[in-house]
Amino acid sequence: MKTVIKSKQLITDARKPPISNGVVIVEGERILEVGKMGSVTIPPDSESIDCTADTVMPGMIDTHTHITANNKFRVSLEEHYTIDLSTAIIRGTMSLREDLASGVTTMRALGDRGDVEIRFRDTIARGEIPGPRLVISVKALRPSHGTASWLAETANGPVEIQNKIRANFSMGAQCVKVFATNVQNGETFLDYIRGDLTGVAAYSKAELEAAAQEAHTLGMKVAAHAIGGPGMRWAMEAGIDSVEHANLLEAKDLEYFEKYGTFLSDPNLQLFFDDETGFETFETWKFDWWRAKVLKARELTAKYIPELVKRGGKICLATDSTHANLWREAKHLTAIGVSTRDALLAVTKNSAELLGMADEIGTLEAGKLADVISVHGDPLADITALRNVGLVMKAGKRYEHLLSPS
Repeated sequence: MKTVIKSKQLITDARKPPISNGVVIVEGERILEVGKMGSVTIPPDSESIDCTADTVMPGMIDTHTHITANNKFRVSLEEHYTIDLSTAIIRGTMSLREDLASGVTTMRALGDRGDVEIRFRDTIARGEIPGPRLVISVKALRPSHGTASWLAETANGPVEIQNKIRANFSMGAQCVKVFATNVQNGETFLDYIRGDLTGVAAYSKAELEAAAQEAHTLGMKVAAHAIGGPGMRWAMEAGIDSVEHANLLEAKDLEYFEKYGTFLSDPNLQLFFDDETGFETFETWKFDWWRAKVLKARELTAKYIPELVKRGGKICLATDSTHANLWREAKHLTAIGVSTRDALLAVTKNSAELLGMADEIGTLEAGKLADVISVHGDPLADITALRNVGLVMKAGKRYEHLLSPS
């Protein structure tokens, strides 16, 4: 049976003008047709979904998540990965359900313990638990002196990096995550944050080149955790597909993004700017030296990200370890001077392009997967409308009733 989704406003592509009284026709997993009511033939005996009070748009895409970590539990990042596995799995299942309910239909997972990313991806694909479609890295890679020792697997030198990428690929990885910047001198959480928010390189340029070459040979995209400095620029020169975070952007970095066409993913805007979920609510805010680093990164992020967008750079938003809050990232992107249209691109089309999935998701077009959501209000007028999600459809299947509290 075909399904007809009727809207007050239809955003098929954030780069294009919206369609008033738009219609999306779905058959099975795919979109059959989109257009304005009256110009689209409504199939007989079709099911109708009434979103005529809402804006209908593509399902959102989160380009950087860690499934079993969730800041709402108010523990350190280290504790997320050292708690017992059963608790971690339960929390991850809850988080993915909340992510889908928030209108996110696809997520890229960039590192977790063991093989949990594989298990979650496949369990969701089989329909056993609700959650976004997952694109997984399996195991993130770091040099032995690199950051996030509890999360990433050690890989030193070009040969070992290539071997670890091959091993991840053989397990089912679809992308690669490397920690290009930040080092950790010691094993405690304080040692971790002392090394965080710096431009200190972790991997060498030769190592990053080896990672990019091996990944691209296998058809995988590479994400590089890179806060700033030479390591971030080496990553772009090496052909890394996305820089994650980049919160110590400098003016000269804009030229690198422009020259190499690198995506900037997950600038972690809510951590720097949100008074409910941000760094100021964390226990670490009591440290003067940490506050100074956050404030510097906040200043540079607000200064250079809007400039990057003006120069044609592509931003992709993500929630990292703060689930079901992609709308907050979009809110703060507009608050620092980026248009609502560019914010919508950052949670839809840009992200589909980064993941190499633009032929399947990111816009509403005939032949693409029917990832369709509705939001109450007009996100082109007020981006926080993304907070109020109604319809949630992934590959033609509705989830909002399953996700709603009983």
